[in-house]
Amino acid sequence: MSKIQPNMTSSLPLKILQFSFAIGIVSSAFFLMPSAQAASCKLPKSYYKNVSCTSNSGYFLAIKDFGAPVALIDSKGKRVVDLSRYQKVDANKISGGLLPVLRNSRVGYLNMQGREVVPAMYDMLTGNQGWARPVSEGRIVVKKDGNYGVINTSNSTVVSFSASIDEIDDYRNGRARVRKNSAISWLDKNGNATRDPNAQDDSQSAKKSTASTNNTSSQSRQPAPTRFTTLQSRQQDGKWGFVDDNDVTMITYSFDEVRPFSEEFAGVRIGEEWGFVNLGGELVIPFRFTNDGVLADDNYKGQPSFVFTGGKAWIGNLKNGNKMCIDKEGTGVSCD
Repeated sequence: MSKIQPNMTSSLPLKILQFSFAIGIVSSAFFLMPSAQAASCKLPKSYYKNVSCTSNSGYFLAIKDFGAPVALIDSKGKRVVDLSRYQKVDANKISGGLLPVLRNSRVGYLNMQGREVVPAMYDMLTGNQGWARPVSEGRIVVKKDGNYGVINTSNSTVVSFSASIDEIDDYRNGRARVRKNSAISWLDKNGNATRDPNAQDDSQSAKKSTASTNNTSSQSRQPAPTRFTTLQSRQQDGKWGFVDDNDVTMITYSFDEVRPFSEEFAGVRIGEEWGFVNLGGELVIPFRFTNDGVLADDNYKGQPSFVFTGGKAWIGNLKNGNKMCIDKEGTGVSCD
């Protein structure tokens, strides 16, 4: 909120403005912020100045004031992995016992004993999913010389690197979706072609064809969806998380309240403060907004508070009655 227009700052609710310079430093390097999935964890006592949660409840990330990684520490505050030689780590993506790291602008993976089991030799990724992918069912989607491929946790190639591959999804239920130009195919965990898990078997297709003889051919050939377009909220044991179209948990149950995904962002609340996560479960706008300035039953462009519409989310009201919004960078802006 440090970029809020001057004429609005004096009228904002005090709670919204209470975040320090140190928080601003960390939020400017949000790649180091812990997953929202672990945002409710309890930090251990240690001599490290800046400690945050990770996606693994047994480990915590210590960083310098300007965001550089220092160490992974355990629940007793003891250092278990020295991270000082790395430019970045993604503590939000600890999975399969491995942590993505960046050294000399190359991606590798450390185990929880600090050994670089996958050497830092792969390209940084681009896009909404960040510069590295997590381990998914023992497989990791990586890039080398600009080409996608898949390796296992021993750094053996499972899917050969190819310039013809435009995109590979992470593995789910033993399969990965691959896009080559406009063609979609599926690979098993050995890199072999396999059937589309969303496709109907032959007998079901025949029955559907018989029952739909009065429909047009275009209607009867509607393709089955092959990938989620958004995530749905789900409650479990009093906490909220998000699942995909196959009811697979994609963002764990960590939140006291959530809003639906809109424009690839979802408002989430822990305690009294709201923040925003993306479809990858990353906390992209930190927890720093409260309900104090929000009126019950009010809305912005037909949406409740903490829901993005037209690139803006309503997060409170000014003293003069005007609504206060933020953009997708978390910067305060006028709703009008």
